[in-house]
Amino acid sequence: MSRKMTGGSIQSSRHVTHGVLPVLIASFISGLAGAISQKNLQNDDRNPYLFSSELCVASVLAVSMSLFFSADGQKIQKLGFFHHWTPKTLIPVFSNAIGGIIVGLVTKYAGSVRKGFALIFGMVLTAVVQSIIEGVSLSHEKVVGGALAALSLWMHSSGSNKKILRTKQD
Repeated sequence: MSRKMTGGSIQSSRHVTHGVLPVLIASFISGLAGAISQKNLQNDDRNPYLFSSELCVASVLAVSMSLFFSADGQKIQKLGFFHHWTPKTLIPVFSNAIGGIIVGLVTKYAGSVRKGFALIFGMVLTAVVQSIIEGVSLSHEKVVGGALAALSLWMHSSGSNKKILRTKQD
């Protein structure tokens, strides 16, 4: 029983393989990385500044290795790393570095779940402020996403999961 793929079903399968699946995998890896980072920072009592520095070095090594195989890497070899840099180029460099340190501190003292909720709240707040500034209404997707974020925050903070755990232990 062979079926001929129509343009719509090919496009639909591409949404899964090039959209949904990569997002799910990235979310899983991000959550796993958050849990491992939290364990290292909280249980092993690691210094968050040193931990952030270690992650920075690992990132620099990974990006440096990838530059050997890219067109940008060839340009850097030819023109030098700081070609076309201006003082304004340092703004995202420093803000990224400060952001990395803040993420390490938040993960150590608040945990990765609260960090995730803060990130989601920041995205919802950004969407609302952007809609006010631009004078356009929020899209249905943004409203549903904000509602789901609010629901997940309420469910997490309501303590119902703690009651379930206590009942299972008794």
